[in-house]
Amino acid sequence: MSDLEVLFLVLALIYGWECLGWVHRGNVVFRTRFGHPWKTVHPGAILGNQSGGIIFAHPLPPLGALLSGNQLPVSLSSDGVLVYVSSSINPGWRPPQSGKFIRFDEIKGVEARAKQVRVNAELLLKTNSPRLARFIAGKLQRLAKLSPHEREKALVELYHSSFDTKAIENRWQEFHKHAASVRILCNILFAYLFLVAPALIRLVGLKRCWLSLIIGLFALSIATAILFRRAHKALYPQADDERFTHFLTILLSPPTAARAHDVLSRPLLEEFHPLAIAQVLCPETDFRRLARLALTEVRHPALPICPNNDASAVATELRARQRLQQTIEQFLRKNGVDLEELLRPSAPTDETCQSYCPRCGNQFTTPTGQCADCGGLPLQPLPHGN
Repeated sequence: MSDLEVLFLVLALIYGWECLGWVHRGNVVFRTRFGHPWKTVHPGAILGNQSGGIIFAHPLPPLGALLSGNQLPVSLSSDGVLVYVSSSINPGWRPPQSGKFIRFDEIKGVEARAKQVRVNAELLLKTNSPRLARFIAGKLQRLAKLSPHEREKALVELYHSSFDTKAIENRWQEFHKHAASVRILCNILFAYLFLVAPALIRLVGLKRCWLSLIIGLFALSIATAILFRRAHKALYPQADDERFTHFLTILLSPPTAARAHDVLSRPLLEEFHPLAIAQVLCPETDFRRLARLALTEVRHPALPICPNNDASAVATELRARQRLQQTIEQFLRKNGVDLEELLRPSAPTDETCQSYCPRCGNQFTTPTGQCADCGGLPLQPLPHGN
């Protein structure tokens, strides 16, 4: 293999690395190629662990976008904050959570440091991104200043705002306005790196075109970095540190610059619930599949429901789950979804099946019992006539 072939192989490997992303559980990624339907992507079990997994962005033009949606990673009540959520928006088990509980009247200060949310100068939780950390820290700071009665009203607004489809549509339109030129340059840069440059070298030789290729590469990388910085500042005005880091990386690494559109898009909708994003972007089948998962989890979370035995922590988990369930059910009814039909169990796989797990859907030949896979969740009888 020649030195030139090694160089292009290294560029391809760097580009491939930039197409990979780590997704924490509690997070759903929405992936598309330009002009194609959106698809939901969950952290995989094969290339991952209990905390999350690797996802792949579409590597070939026309390059699309990645978006992330999160379920709120804490349970909130008018009393306090519990770092634990019993339901999971992803198939399988929920992620590791500390179960730490703190009362609002004990909160003296809240701040976000990178991906960390710190309360009273101590770590409360680590989030998926700096932007999500700032969002949660801001909400906790505001809630701590309210009276319990005002806090209850603010929590209702918080949960409903995470399902605000109009806000999602407006945010996505704003993104298109600021990021369209970045997407075009990313596609051009990909074609330049992996199509134009190899073809030109093959046709006229490296000695005759190397200077022109380097000038073109620098021009495209600089233009992408500048437009990225401008769009990032418009979309994420508070993210100065992340903007500077991404700007330098894009400026110095052309394969990274070719994925700049993903860097812009992924945090765009992080404060919204994945189900609301799916309703706006995804086909009906994908939306209903995620709706079934979300509603099943919030109605029948795996046991144990709360790892913290403190009475206030238990009450906070219950109140937060009830509020989330009410919000999801109202949202689904508003969008024409029949809840009972959505959760209807599958027909018995054979005549011996008598019960099923309401969470995972596994069927059993005994009329009663528990599902070990779901922490001992009680089984329910299979309806007759199914």
